[in-house]
Amino acid sequence: MNAADPARRVRMDPDERRSQILVVAARLFGERPYSEVSISDIASEAGIARGLLHHYFGSKRELYLDVVRRSASDPLGDDPATVLGTERAWAAAVDSFIAAIERNPTRWINAVNAGGPERDDEVDAILDETREILADHTMLAIGLDDRADDPLVRAFIRAWGGFVQELTIEWVGRRRIDRERVRRTMLATLPLLVDQVLPILDEPSGDV
Repeated sequence: MNAADPARRVRMDPDERRSQILVVAARLFGERPYSEVSISDIASEAGIARGLLHHYFGSKRELYLDVVRRSASDPLGDDPATVLGTERAWAAAVDSFIAAIERNPTRWINAVNAGGPERDDEVDAILDETREILADHTMLAIGLDDRADDPLVRAFIRAWGGFVQELTIEWVGRRRIDRERVRRTMLATLPLLVDQVLPILDEPSGDV
């Protein structure tokens, strides 16, 4: 039985069908290198004709970029900060981020390592945009949103975000740290750095 067999086809509205294709594609791209996943493979797994897949995404490349965009943005969610600049807001932001990764760790690892050797400018631009959104969410939750346009603060937050990215890989990828320790580390490190390191960075640079 193949994708063209009407017995396998299930009627879905356009949004449901698009989401279903993305889920299937994300799984296949996670299991095999990009070059080894064909449009036919994705269509067959989704139970649709190739033409319908082209209708929604145009090409394998466009579908892949949508998978990267969705995989990278899923853990961001909506703005989790409801009480700006408080421990409660920061804890809510951290819990939301960790829960999203925990729901689909493979997707997160794939997003972090998106493309592997096939990574290019388009993929990098998607991931960079995601890091900027994560920086905005982080600054809002930690109470630094009034300095969101300060390049020093943004660089500082993005650098910390790189640490968190590696921390999550150690958790869901290498299994060398557990969820609770990841949570505690995130909750403790950024407030500490904001209180003790950022003021030092704010001082005018000069010769040592």
